Amino acid sequence: MTASVQARVAEVARFFRRYGWRFDMLDDETFRTIFRGRVAAFVALVRVTEHWVVLTVNPFVRPPGAGFGAVALRLLASANHQENIVKLGLDDDDDVFVNVELPTEELGYEEFSAALTALSHSADRLIVPLLQAMAIDERNTA
Repeated sequence: MTASVQARVAEVARFFRRYGWRFDMLDDETFRTIFRGRVAAFVALVRVTEHWVVLTVNPFVRPPGAGFGAVALRLLASANHQENIVKLGLDDDDDVFVNVELPTEELGYEEFSAALTALSHSADRLIVPLLQAMAIDERNTA
């Protein structure tokens, strides 16, 4: 790990403390934190690299046995378009993820707190509609 990444990791730890969230270190560059929304708890990982700080909830939702249907995929595409700094997508295992990527250049507490707030609010806001869309897809294929 380079000295600049080490410095960023220490900085992100200070940002977490200032934000008021607890965290664990999974390795030298990855934080894990847990937050509770209105209806669910979420595990978020924050990975620090030379050029990026990536905040991720993955898996946000695991795919149903038959995969995601048209209603769920439409909801994801629409939500992805509407979110400002949050990205939604499917990873290689077809799990839905929610993430925010911040460039490390000129990263400050304001950017970090805005990213953490956006990630947590988006996850909390989207979980129920996504589960409802999956239920509709399941009914449509039954």
